[in-house]
Order: sequence, then C-alpha cells, then structure tokens
Amino acid sequence: MARIALWARLRQLTADDIEQALVQKRSIVKTWSLRAALHLHRSSDFSVVVGGLMPKRLLREQRWIHRAGLKEEETTRIVLNALKDGPLTRSRLSDSLNKKLGAWTRNWRDGGWGVKKVGSSLAWHLVDPAVARGLVCFGPPDGQEITFVRVDQWIPGSSRIPPENEGEEELVRRYLHAFGPADAKDFRAWAGGYMTRIRGAIERLRDELVEVDSDGHNGYLLRKDLPDLERADVDRGVVRLLPSFDPFMQGHYSRGHLVDQARYREVYKEAGWLAPVVLLDGRVVGTWSYRREPRKLVVNVTMFSPFTKGAREMVEEEAGDLSRFLETSDASVRFTG
Repeated sequence: MARIALWARLRQLTADDIEQALVQKRSIVKTWSLRAALHLHRSSDFSVVVGGLMPKRLLREQRWIHRAGLKEEETTRIVLNALKDGPLTRSRLSDSLNKKLGAWTRNWRDGGWGVKKVGSSLAWHLVDPAVARGLVCFGPPDGQEITFVRVDQWIPGSSRIPPENEGEEELVRRYLHAFGPADAKDFRAWAGGYMTRIRGAIERLRDELVEVDSDGHNGYLLRKDLPDLERADVDRGVVRLLPSFDPFMQGHYSRGHLVDQARYREVYKEAGWLAPVVLLDGRVVGTWSYRREPRKLVVNVTMFSPFTKGAREMVEEEAGDLSRFLETSDASVRFTG
C-alpha cells in the first residue's frame, strides 16, 4: 500500500526505484511512526518524525515495559547490543532476547491476542521502545521475514533526535504545511498523541500561524504559506487511485471535504479499515480494488455516481500506469455502481 501511495504521487516511478531507495540508497526508511502504524519516510525526515512523536510513544512503551517488571533503559540496551552485528529477523531477535532475559521470557510465551501457542514468543516486542527512541528501524527483508536494524548503522550520519518541544513543533509545522488548515484534533487524527501536548506545541507556534475559516471549520495555516495558497491555481479533472490507508485520507478528524456523509462508511470502515479510493479533483467518487491475472491487472471500480466519459478514460489511464508500476503487461478496468 505504501508503494502504491508513492506511485500515486510520483509519475514514472518504478518498483525497483523504491527497493533501491529502501535497501541500497537508504533514502527511505521504514518504521512504526504515525498512530504507531508502519510507514515509509524520507531518511532526511526521520529525526523530525521520531522527535515529534517520541514524548507520547516512548512514555506508553515505558509503562508497558515497567508493568512487565523490567526496566526499559536496560531492555533497550540489550536490544541494541543484540543488533550490533547487523540486522536480525524477528525470530532471531526474539531468540537473542530470550537468552539474555531467561526466566522472564519463559513465562511470556504467547501466539498473540492472548492465545497460547507453544514455541512462539513476544519478546521481540521489547524492540518497541528502541524504535520509539529512533535507535532501531526496519532493515532489509530476509526472504519473507522482516528484520530490525540499528539506525546508526543503517542510516549513517542521520541527524540527532531533537529535544521534545523542538521535535513536536517541527512536526506540527510539517503537518500544517501539508494538511492545513487544521487544528489539534486533526493533528491527533493524523499522528496520534496527547491533546495537551499538541495544543501546547500549537500555542508555542502562535506567532508563525494564522487562523482561517474553511467551510465553517476554524483551523491553522503556517503564515508563510498563506501567500502561496492565495496565488495557487486549482487543477481540474485530476483523477488518482489511492491505496488503502493512504495518508491523504487520514490528515483530518472530520472528512466531509473528502467524502459525502452518505458514503462515509464505504470508505472509512469498521475496525479502522480504510478502503482504496478513486479521487476526482480531491474528492472521493468511488472505491477500487485490483487483482493480478496471468499477464493482466484487473481493476474493479465501484462508482458512487456515474462517471463521465472523460473520468472513465482518466481512470483507465491511471490503471494502465499502475499496471506498468506493478510490472504486469496489461490492465483492464471494470466499472460498477
């Protein structure tokens, strides 16, 4: 989904470009970040993202570690030492932690969601605080398995993690530059976090912000962005196929500017699931899915209302380029709804 999200924004992107950026160039880094979910970030933004999220995420992870009867600083040192010789898969990291922590891990064996399962271990979750601190991220895949790696080895020369207030303020700036006008509730919907800290960061930035009314909703913009927005031309007739959980769809608490209320539950589903959507001029006009068939990519589009001939043609063009990106030789689009 993250790869398709990049494709939707960068024309002519290839799947190999992303793999090169992740593994060889390391200009993109994969880590748990916004809302504690897995994301891809530019390596140059890594310290800003981690610094802005750390106050909330680290406290939560520390409480969890302490309730388990351990000291987070100590377990984080053990994790970093286990990774000193390079990336480890989840299972190998878990084995290493089991050896160090002995009796404690023998009493904590679980298949996930509270189901006992002999031979499994959740000890690898001790990596979570190290990830929240910006010391560990995801490394290169090992076959079908994920790996973890030390950031100082994986992203040499990476920037220092800024102090708490500085990190939160810079992340709010980046957010408002991309999603403004927005308020504290919007930021929390996008990033997670505590409202008191978010409001505090916004208050400290007051001199850099301007409050505006957007369709009856008051929100903040960066003052320096206002002239560019006032001069901006609005493109029309732009169609994009966005994947499930695309960041564009998660930037605000209220989403009436994106999708009609009557169709809301077809996009924002139960249990936090988010459908892939068809955008026309920035609004959701349908959902879509795809499947691979021999030598063909089949794209199924559910229209919320009948598409014009021009809109159908643009969807077909998007599907054709998605087929190129996913390295299939052809694409067909089926419209329903």
